[in-house]
Amino acid sequence: MSGSVPALARRPESWRQDVFVAAASITAGLLGYGFSLVLSHSLGPSGFGELSALLAVAILASVPGIALQAGVARGIASAPQRADDTRVLRQSLAVAAGVGGVLLIASPLLQMALGVRSWTDMALLCAIMVPTTLSFGCLGILQGRRRFIALGALLVLVQAAKLAGGVLAALTRTGISGALLWTAVLTAAVAVTAVLALIPRRHLALRLRTRGGFDGLAAFRGVLARDALAMLGVLLLSNLDLVLARHYLPSHQAGLYAAGNLVTKIAFWGPSFVSTVTYPRLARPDERAAALRRGAGVLGALGALTVAGALVFTPLLPVVVGNAYRAIEPLVWLFALQGAALAAVLLGVYAGLAVNDRRLAALVWVVAVGETLAVAVRWHDSVQQVLMVVFCGSLVLLAAAGWQYRGVARRAVYPEPVPGHGGGAKFGS
Repeated sequence: MSGSVPALARRPESWRQDVFVAAASITAGLLGYGFSLVLSHSLGPSGFGELSALLAVAILASVPGIALQAGVARGIASAPQRADDTRVLRQSLAVAAGVGGVLLIASPLLQMALGVRSWTDMALLCAIMVPTTLSFGCLGILQGRRRFIALGALLVLVQAAKLAGGVLAALTRTGISGALLWTAVLTAAVAVTAVLALIPRRHLALRLRTRGGFDGLAAFRGVLARDALAMLGVLLLSNLDLVLARHYLPSHQAGLYAAGNLVTKIAFWGPSFVSTVTYPRLARPDERAAALRRGAGVLGALGALTVAGALVFTPLLPVVVGNAYRAIEPLVWLFALQGAALAAVLLGVYAGLAVNDRRLAALVWVVAVGETLAVAVRWHDSVQQVLMVVFCGSLVLLAAAGWQYRGVARRAVYPEPVPGHGGGAKFGS
C-alpha cells in the first residue's frame, strides 16, 4: 500500500468513486435496515421495541469507532506519505477492546434502564462492538487514502453480515439472542478479513511483536476523546428519542415509535456518503469551500427527496413492517424530516472537526439535554409528543449547521499530526 501513496495523492478525484460510495452507502443502509425489518415481523412490536433499544445502545457505543475513523481519515488525508497503517490498526484494536470492556461493565445498568430481560443479550451486544469498532479503524484508513471503492465494499460487507445474522435468527427462531450471536460472529469475520487485506499477515505479526507496539496510546486516547465527544452528541440525538420512547411509553407504543424511527435512520444514514467523501477534502484548505458547498447542496436535495418519498410511499409501511404498525402512518413524513435535518447537522459537525471548531458539537449537547428534560418533565404521553420535542430541537440545530457551513468554508485548517509518525500516534488535532 505504501508504495502507491504518492501516485494516489496526485490522482485527481473521480466522480465515479463518489457515485460508488453513494451506491454502496445506500446499499449498506438497506441491508442494515433489512435486519430490523426481518426481525420486526418475527418479534412483534414488544420484542422489536426491546431489540431497537439494544441497537440504539450499539449505535451510541459506536461513537469511539466513528471518532477513530474521523481522526485517522483526517490525519492520513493531510500527509498520506508518512502515515503508518499498521500502527493505526494496532491502536484500533486497543480501542475496540476498550469499547467492549466498558460496555460490559455498564451492562447491568443498561439492562435495568432499557428493560432488557436477558443478560446474554447484553453480553452479545458487547461482543458485537469489538469487531465493529475495529472495522471503523479500517474505514478510516481507506477514507483518508481516498480508496473509496474499497471503503464502499467494506461498508456493504459489515451491513451484509448484520442482515445475515437477522435472517439466520429468523429462520432458526432464536429471537434476539440468536440475531445478536450470529451478527457478532459474522461481523468479526468481516473485520478480521479487512485487517488482513490492509496489512499482510506476516507484517502484522512482526509489528505486533515489536517493542513499543502501542507507544503513543495516551496521546491517541486524548485525540480520540475530543473527537468522540463531538460525534457522540449527533449520534445521541439520532437515538435519544428511541431510548426515551422505550423508557416512558408503554411497550406497544414504544414498538410503534421504533418502526417510525426506522424512517428517521434511513433519512439520517442514507446520505452518509456525503460526509464520507467530503470529510477528507475538508482537511485541505484549497478544497474545503467547494467541497462543503457541494456536500450541503447534495444533502439538501436528498433530504427533499426523502421527505417526498415518505409522503408518497407511506401506505406501503404496513406491507414493509407489518399491519401491527399501521398507526404510525400519519407521522412517517415527520420522522423522515427529522432524519434529514440530523444528516445536515452531522456534516456541520464533521466540518467543525476539520478546523478544530466544536461550537456546533457543543450546541448539540445542549439540545440533547433540553430534549431529555422536555420529555422527562412534560411531553411523554404519546408517540406524537416525543417526536415533536426532538423535531423542534433538530430545527434549531439545522439553522446552526447552516451558519457553521458558512464559517468553516472561510477558515484555514490547523496543522495535523500524522498517525504512526515519529514517537506518537497522534492523528487528530
